Amino acid sequence: MTLPKILIAVAIGVAIFWILRRILTVLATPPPEIDPGGLEAVEDHYRCSICGTELTVTAASLTETEPPKHCREEMTLTWRAE
Repeated sequence: MTLPKILIAVAIGVAIFWILRRILTVLATPPPEIDPGGLEAVEDHYRCSICGTELTVTAASLTETEPPKHCREEMTLTWRAE
């Protein structure tokens, strides 16, 4: 092998090492904590119109108002406690 081929191989190896290290660092970092002050107690019942899966939501974000998704579609609100 010639010297340029060795240097290219080492450079590729170092690049792969740094990319994999960055990926593992991102995967190992836990998600940020949820602010409990931004949640409210609710009792909403949702149903997936495609497969029929039912979901009961007991705490919801004050800022996020969209219904949950299942089967890549928004679930239908079937009952809400007032």
